[in-house]
Amino acid sequence: MCQFFGLYWLGLKFIKEKNIQHITSQDPFFTGLIGLRLSKRTQVPFEVQMHGDFYGSNYYRKSGLTNFVRYIIGLFVIPRANTIRCVGERIKQSLIARGVSNEKITIKPVPVDTEYIKRYQPKFDIHAKYPDARTIFLCLGRLDSVKNIPWLVKVFTEVSRAHHDTLLLIVGDGVERDRIVHLIKQLGMEKNIKMEEWTSDPYSYLKSADCLLFPSLSEGYGMVVMEALAAGRRVIMNDVGVANFEVVPSENVAIVPVGDKKQFKNAIESICG
Repeated sequence: MCQFFGLYWLGLKFIKEKNIQHITSQDPFFTGLIGLRLSKRTQVPFEVQMHGDFYGSNYYRKSGLTNFVRYIIGLFVIPRANTIRCVGERIKQSLIARGVSNEKITIKPVPVDTEYIKRYQPKFDIHAKYPDARTIFLCLGRLDSVKNIPWLVKVFTEVSRAHHDTLLLIVGDGVERDRIVHLIKQLGMEKNIKMEEWTSDPYSYLKSADCLLFPSLSEGYGMVVMEALAAGRRVIMNDVGVANFEVVPSENVAIVPVGDKKQFKNAIESICG
């Protein structure tokens, strides 16, 4: 509470001193509440940014007290904002479904330099690093609960029983890392599932893997999916973020209903051959 009022008074002082004409917040939660209060006090128009699809599913409402509180605050802030900026069409449609006016919403996608990725020359080949793997599936990104990596580990464990020469390579860091490492050991999957820390060269991984796996429970966009497609990789993803909006099913893209273990497994096996 002290932090809230401290930031509020600091923002009020800044708006008056710098003659600010537009207020924007990075999310509809804590910073959004401050932005809204400042807007009401100063009559400066307020924009809220939406980087996640917080209201398109029950994930944020049911994934712990902190996310539930954020969920409720967002329900208060979003309809009271003057404008809303989303990173993708899915978020826009979720908000419209909740009664937000289409005229208030603009879409500004996360920029992806597809031409740069297409021209990029990989610095290494992960097939050379893991020569025993005939097919390498890549999971690349932050390791936290919404990314659903333990679920993917269990799905891939079933795949590897019939396809012994496949590899799942998980590249990333985050709060779920220790849990994932423990699960891999518990399942005896150290040979078929490898983990590496986050890299400063994701494009070399994307360009040398056979397929990107994207098992998230909720996403506002999914930039790594766009990067993988620019790199010429196949993608298997849950129906979140860009799925069925900016990206549609094709020869290179399989979109699976969230939580459908069988369909996700079948999609992986179709690439294993």
